[in-house]
Amino acid sequence: MEFVEGIDPDEPGVRRVPWSSVGENPPEVRAHIARKEAIRERKANRRYVHPQRKPPLKTDGLLVEPSAKYPFSLDDALLGGVQMQIDRLRIFRTGLQFDLAATSLHEDTGLLGDRLNLTHRMRPPAKHRIYLGLVLPTGKVVSNKESFAWDAPEDDDATTPWLYGGGSYSRPTETGATYFLSPLPESGPITFSIAYTELGLNTAPSVSIDLEHLLRVEEPDTR
Repeated sequence: MEFVEGIDPDEPGVRRVPWSSVGENPPEVRAHIARKEAIRERKANRRYVHPQRKPPLKTDGLLVEPSAKYPFSLDDALLGGVQMQIDRLRIFRTGLQFDLAATSLHEDTGLLGDRLNLTHRMRPPAKHRIYLGLVLPTGKVVSNKESFAWDAPEDDDATTPWLYGGGSYSRPTETGATYFLSPLPESGPITFSIAYTELGLNTAPSVSIDLEHLLRVEEPDTR
């Protein structure tokens, strides 16, 4: 088997092959392992990301702010009368800000966020979290499984898509988490998919949003 340096495991047609060797590794493999260790160490110590990878302050570079909500098609009984949706879209020149939100029709005691964790991180008392994946117009997939600061692209990399996980909120009948996708994707639909195994949500319901259409409809002269 030929060793290939720098290949993207997420590229179509690429598959992982279990590999082992007897004796000392070849020089190119040792160099690869050293580079991977250096990257791992650098990421482990990273706490901040480039400002372009976070939502802009106030309305700097804001193109449009649609009022529409984009609900996922869910069985009402599955989550006990809870509706999940993409909400509070804000399209900036540097990326897309949005909330992954849930609303309940019932006035249950306590905070809805104690039952649903829509953030990218584990957060007590919930011992689980939702999976959120975005399929971009190019076919590239980004998800909230890699929304931590150490997962961010290098500061001089302005083209690799990445999903930043921001703040969250919780009230008795509503909870949500804010995300920021950067850079702003090329024209075409973005497909948002969710899964929450602990709550029985295994079918990965999806909803698609065409940013280019929103830019034309909401503000024809922004581009």
